[in-house]
Amino acid sequence: MTAQRRTESLQRVPISISAITSTALTKAGATGTLALTTVTPGLQLPQNRNSVTPSIRGVGSQNVTPGDEGATAVYVDGILYAAAGANIFSLNNVDQVEVLRGPQGTLFGRNAVGGLINIITRTPNDEQQIRGSIGYGNYDTTTGQLYVAGGLTTGIAADLALYGSYQGKGWGRNLNLGNEVNFNREGSARSKFAFDLDGATKLILSGDYSYGKNDIGNTRQPLPGTRAVGGGGFVGTIYDTSGDMPIYAKKETWGVSAKLTHSLGWADFTSTTAFRHYDLEYNLDQDGTPTVYVDGRTPELTKTLQQEFLLAGSVGRLKWTTGLFYFYSNAAWVDFTQRSTVTPATNFILNSRMLTNSYAAFAQGSYALTDATHLTVGLRYTRDTRAISAAQYALAGNPRPAGTLLNSTDLLPHDQTHRAFDKLTWRFALDQQITQSILVFGSVSRGFKSGVFNASSPFNPAVSPETLDAYEIGAKADLFDRQLRLNVSAYHYNYDNIQLQAVNATGQSILLNAAKGRINGIDGDITVAPRVSFGDLQVHLTMAYLDATYRSFPAGQVLTPRPAPAGGNILSSGDLSGNDIIFSPHFTSGVSGSYEFPVDGSHDLGLSATWYRNGSFYWDPQNRVKQPAYDLVNGQISLSFADRKFTIRGFVRNLLNKKYYAQVSPSPTGDLGVPGAPRTYGAAFDFSF
Repeated sequence: MTAQRRTESLQRVPISISAITSTALTKAGATGTLALTTVTPGLQLPQNRNSVTPSIRGVGSQNVTPGDEGATAVYVDGILYAAAGANIFSLNNVDQVEVLRGPQGTLFGRNAVGGLINIITRTPNDEQQIRGSIGYGNYDTTTGQLYVAGGLTTGIAADLALYGSYQGKGWGRNLNLGNEVNFNREGSARSKFAFDLDGATKLILSGDYSYGKNDIGNTRQPLPGTRAVGGGGFVGTIYDTSGDMPIYAKKETWGVSAKLTHSLGWADFTSTTAFRHYDLEYNLDQDGTPTVYVDGRTPELTKTLQQEFLLAGSVGRLKWTTGLFYFYSNAAWVDFTQRSTVTPATNFILNSRMLTNSYAAFAQGSYALTDATHLTVGLRYTRDTRAISAAQYALAGNPRPAGTLLNSTDLLPHDQTHRAFDKLTWRFALDQQITQSILVFGSVSRGFKSGVFNASSPFNPAVSPETLDAYEIGAKADLFDRQLRLNVSAYHYNYDNIQLQAVNATGQSILLNAAKGRINGIDGDITVAPRVSFGDLQVHLTMAYLDATYRSFPAGQVLTPRPAPAGGNILSSGDLSGNDIIFSPHFTSGVSGSYEFPVDGSHDLGLSATWYRNGSFYWDPQNRVKQPAYDLVNGQISLSFADRKFTIRGFVRNLLNKKYYAQVSPSPTGDLGVPGAPRTYGAAFDFSF
């Protein structure tokens, strides 16, 4: 467990954490980041366009424009993934996934207000390994993955992980254009070189590349019973559309990093350097109907640089960690275009760029007051500087000649295009080891999300920073000779200046601050691993209760459906105080189980299933558009042979074929929905040497 930036037992850390191994992910059918909700209490992963914006305990972000890193962070091997469009990916080559609930603003920082998803991939050693899988499923979907690792020479090991998936058929059709929609095709490669330089010094060099083309998350249409601007409504099934243009998203991302660790004897020093490149392009029909109301092409180019120095050690009863962190982001829309035949005065092309420099210094220590009582104190000071630059030009159809400059940040005062935000965040925790197997803890902490400009509406002022003060108590217990693990936490949040996304009458994304929010909840998980006389049995249960409301929101966006035949929504404002916070179901729960047993001397049969219930929640602060509760059931059966070197698996996801939405976007254009995945099934052949 690395939640406190050092290896330690999950059950001894005074933080609410879900840790899922690669084996558990496979058994639960969680093959990508979007599936983590089924095995993690309190986690929601709504999609916005072809991006995902994690929300933990009701704390998350809607905005996916370049340069806004979100309120819940995603890290891979200690590297921040800063572009929301890069947070949907397969969980290939994963050793473990840790989901930390609650503010992590001391040790991880960088906008980890709601918590963070920490993905740890395998690191090679001298052991020679070859693992792989080939699978085929419905919708003509072929998948394959390969992992090769081992020692190259004394002190040097390397690995290579490859993944690919090709979905030949879409879930639905565009009933206007006649083509298939809702498809996904992707591939990735990741490699590490691990050097043991002198016993005390280790170096890991990493590189990764991924490419994808799909339209899942971008293909949308009006919700049943509603009409978009122009009068178009729901057609076919939830997986269909009648949009006026082919929809797609192309992603090309890559990164390199270097992690150097050195033992000083009295402390361990770690330097992490990383560069990441995100090239994302979306083709989007805002209304999902044959009417060309707002069509957009949104090429995004983001480059980030991260440098962190970490020093960790212990003195007597004190374990301490301190460090410096720097993050740079150059995020831009490059020739962002918006076209409409209904309101051609809004036709434009936009180039906007936001530069971010973030500096932080932090320290945290855990002091043993007694052998069983520990006090943890952490502080972090962060200073962010942001600068926005943009120019907007007329496109054909605009009343002004094409190419005419419509607006520029050069016309704005300097203090409206350059802002600095700083904050001291902290964490205080007290934990008591009641017995060797029971820990109780309490904590107070503060999280901070920097103020930010919106690259889609760059001529507006930046929104104010978010702050969240969290109060939490929890217990962790291993009972009945470790056959039962029980982890549970209760919390209260005061959430100020919540950053929300809205869409104006011309289809343009804007950011605003809701005044205050209050969140109360309880969540936890139970793992049962009884010692059965035959085989291996494990059952895992998760639950989360959440009461999240806007305490004060006096001027929120209010949308009123416009009567037919015009369609769309009338935009106004109103007091939304007391409404539920978006993406906050009152109750979610899940049960997953696996049972493996020998069939004969060389064969093992495995059965696993997962049931997940997501309670109802609202997609908008107005609480007008609601996602009804839904259930997802996944299952798998496997047969291993030749001493587990080979395994044949059959799997099904969304067994009950429940129809639900992965994203709904209420706006003046209409109430547009993006479907969640239908029932998928298939078979795979795994090998391991």
